Amino acid sequence: MKSKETINTKLSACQKRGMNYCLLLFFLFLSSSSTFAQSLQTDTLKLSRQQFEELFLKQNLFLIAERLNINKAEAFLLQAKLWPNPSVTIDGVNLWSTRKQLANLDSPLPPIFGNVAKNTQFSIQLEQLIQTAGKRKKLMEVEKVAVDLAKQEFEDILRILKYEFRNHLTRLQYLELYKDVFALQQQSVQNLLQSYQKQVALDNISQGELIRLKALQLELSKDIVELTKEKNEAETELKVLLSIPASSSVLVNEERFVPKISEIKEMRLDYLFEQALEYRPSIKIAELENRHYAKLHNYEKSLRVPDLTLMSSYDRGGGVWPSYLGFGISIDLPLFNKNQGNIKSAEIGLDQTKILEDETRLRVQAEVSKSYTDLLISISHYESIDLSYEQDLETLLNSYTRNFANRNISLLEYLDFQSAYLENKKIILESQRDIHLHLEELHYTIGKEIK
Repeated sequence: MKSKETINTKLSACQKRGMNYCLLLFFLFLSSSSTFAQSLQTDTLKLSRQQFEELFLKQNLFLIAERLNINKAEAFLLQAKLWPNPSVTIDGVNLWSTRKQLANLDSPLPPIFGNVAKNTQFSIQLEQLIQTAGKRKKLMEVEKVAVDLAKQEFEDILRILKYEFRNHLTRLQYLELYKDVFALQQQSVQNLLQSYQKQVALDNISQGELIRLKALQLELSKDIVELTKEKNEAETELKVLLSIPASSSVLVNEERFVPKISEIKEMRLDYLFEQALEYRPSIKIAELENRHYAKLHNYEKSLRVPDLTLMSSYDRGGGVWPSYLGFGISIDLPLFNKNQGNIKSAEIGLDQTKILEDETRLRVQAEVSKSYTDLLISISHYESIDLSYEQDLETLLNSYTRNFANRNISLLEYLDFQSAYLENKKIILESQRDIHLHLEELHYTIGKEIK
């Protein structure tokens, strides 16, 4: 109503200001209205599962943040490549000299240039640390393993988030389909109610049957409300994972709810074991941690060898000669601290990570076997349902509804069948959902999508 009044107001103003100006305003108004309508349409994000996953991989904020850990590890590697800085020390500078001090000089100290540093004593020392036993190279090897670890830890987080994301998509898709079942039933009961209200008014049907139908409609409405709440909960999780506005709605645009079972049944357990050992991030992390301690052990052993410090110094007026240039070398004597504790710790870590690597392999194989078995059980349950059974249910429901409307069957028979219909539709949808969930669990345990 407000839109019509707004258009009329603009047209009246146009008549006063001329037809050209009128047309301009009118088309601008239509354009803005069209843009507003389009913005309302974009509030619902309707994509396929694959498109949703592409959006998730691109926009998930947690993944973006975790990916930066790889950059941090690479920064530590860059730092390990750098040489130690030299150090310069200026010492023993007399900022002034008294007449008594100058009187003790055999000859005055000449300035360095101009009148700078005349009769001024000072010393300069330059030092450079030289790392021995390949410490710098060994530390770089430790940090290179740390970079690989950061990459695999990111892959493991990605694996976990993808598993969570796909399960939320499956849950949302299941709730959408299940809610549609109740919505169709509610519409069917609503049509019956309209017919029964006319019959009650003509005293052809008792008021009790009408009340029972209204109770059924109320029960269906309650079930739809509960399913809508569950759907909103699944949507909320997906919005966070997709990093989209909270005002948006998420709708899975997918015709098939059942994965391709023929391809799944071609999988073999020994092949899945091989794939898990090759691609599972937790196994790679265990291997890299063992390698990390091996590299760390080499580095800690290299620290037993003391580093050298090369020195050169210049002294002016502080010794026997007025100007003196000398060289030296400094080295720690490894008498007490030979880095024994850190070396021992690295050795223990090496043994520990080897044990944990073996335990991880056994656990992964057990998880793959369990997920594979659960998937086959779900497929077997789904395939035990006759392919035409779901269509038969729909046909029977229409038949029962039509016969009930024509008074060929009783209200009790109709209600019993409708209850059985809803329960069986739930069983069918749950069997399809379980295949999705167990397939994703198998992908999760392997660490890779098995096509």
